[in-house]
Amino acid sequence: MVDRVEGLMIRVYPDYGHPSSLWPSRELVTVQSEQPYVLPRQIGIDDALGAKILAWTDRFQRFFVEEIDGFASRPRWLPGIKVFDWYDDGYEIIHELRAQFPDVQVKPHCAQYVFSVNECRESMGLLPISLPTEPKAGYISISDVLHPKTSPTR
Repeated sequence: MVDRVEGLMIRVYPDYGHPSSLWPSRELVTVQSEQPYVLPRQIGIDDALGAKILAWTDRFQRFFVEEIDGFASRPRWLPGIKVFDWYDDGYEIIHELRAQFPDVQVKPHCAQYVFSVNECRESMGLLPISLPTEPKAGYISISDVLHPKTSPTR
């Protein structure tokens, strides 16, 4: 186990060509490698959890198609995978990593591969987004998100 060090983090972020989806703080990597990515064993993850992480990432690599431009559409996956099961498995991995690394912040980055931008925003208690040319009641314009209005200083 690693002693508490401010800022230690493991991001679990699937990305094309990355076999483990693990993006740890440099201080957590105990076994160096020439590869541009980190495998579970390099940060001391046990074999069972490591195999689960690699299998979960492999499903992403084989079935994920693309993120969708727009705010209301969900990303596309090939047939043959239950996307919500993949998402649930990812959170099971997150919980196991948090148990194994209690002094490290473990941050999931997989919701954007399952849910639309607006679904993610609404789950965080934020207003959904619409294009400036398509104003919708109860939505915020993307222009306001990208360029928030600042209040005058006193």
